[in-house]
Amino acid sequence: MKGPLNGIRVLDLTRLLSGPFCTMLLADLGADIIKVERPGQGDPARNLGPLVGDQAAYFISINRGKKSITINLFSEEGKQVVRSLLADSDVLVENFVPGTMRRFGLDYENIRGDYPKLIYASISGFGQDGPEAQRPALDIVVQAMGGLISLTGQPDGSLVRPGVSLGDSAAGIFTALAIVSALYKRGNNGLGQYIDMSMLDCQVMMVENALSRYFATGNVPGPIGVRHPVAAPFQIFKAKDRDFVIAILTDDSSVWHRFCQAIDEPDLAKDERFQGNRGRMDHYEDLAPLLENIFSKGDADYWLDLLMQADIPCGPVNDIAAVVNDPQVKHRGMIAKIPDRSQGEWRVANSPFKFGDYETGPAGPSPLLGEHTLEILGETAGMSEHDIRRLKDIGAV
Repeated sequence: MKGPLNGIRVLDLTRLLSGPFCTMLLADLGADIIKVERPGQGDPARNLGPLVGDQAAYFISINRGKKSITINLFSEEGKQVVRSLLADSDVLVENFVPGTMRRFGLDYENIRGDYPKLIYASISGFGQDGPEAQRPALDIVVQAMGGLISLTGQPDGSLVRPGVSLGDSAAGIFTALAIVSALYKRGNNGLGQYIDMSMLDCQVMMVENALSRYFATGNVPGPIGVRHPVAAPFQIFKAKDRDFVIAILTDDSSVWHRFCQAIDEPDLAKDERFQGNRGRMDHYEDLAPLLENIFSKGDADYWLDLLMQADIPCGPVNDIAAVVNDPQVKHRGMIAKIPDRSQGEWRVANSPFKFGDYETGPAGPSPLLGEHTLEILGETAGMSEHDIRRLKDIGAV
């Protein structure tokens, strides 16, 4: 069967990452996504390299399976085109700076009366209200202001930005969840609603553990490198050849004993300092060097084999090439292929949705700028060839 959102139409007025990531998830779930782009320019992500043929890999990865229409939102005729498309849409998603849609006359309060069933989602850096609301914000800004960067890095070194855009992608995920929830509610009461999603709000949610520790102790958490703040051993270790991780998050003494037996260190299991997670945390400065010395004497695969046989949570630190070739990743189909005009096909990260009765995943290639303009205006908006030519002549589409 087609995806669970089959039959849902989304008008996508987003660009760069947070909004397109949200609508990518909806597309992978089966929704029909109409991506509205500015004529001649399009989504700025189209210009972020590296290029695959004449398209940016950045754009391809999160805009697969969507249709592109170019509309000039600064023209009255362009705004009317958007309104005509809204008549047959279930969801609108936008991620402009707050106030921009109001200037277009397309804000929720201005259109809700005409489209009472519409679910309207706005993604912005700081939300639609508050002292920072009018500020633009990109990923690193909200990661910094939301506290995530303050927790990332070595205790005695510089702070670092996480290697992926968690500020954007987290907001996209939360917005997709909110949209699906609103669609469910609409199924009960027949009414749409407005969703105000702040990237900063999402980051605050993402640092929940650090907040809990701060509220509990009054101490401000900071970067602690490769270890866990409340469990040990739960960190990255360096083997002779490469890094791997161990994650013991329990007070169960049998787990600690199995761990010590697996690495042939029975004296550690008897050491009073390391009994229970609290003991290992209290004596972490003693425990960590002991384990680091032990693991430095063998290859990662050697240790991982022993630990997995003992049912200890562990795994290699994979680089991206290793992730692509990981047997479990392959088995789960997490690297998908989409058609590509220059390469024949292109690989992208698949969405993680697995349903018993539905097919999900990339529905097709990423669109060329305005590739579906004529199709959408004619078939979806019901315009005649004459009206479409007029709109193109005046630069409205």
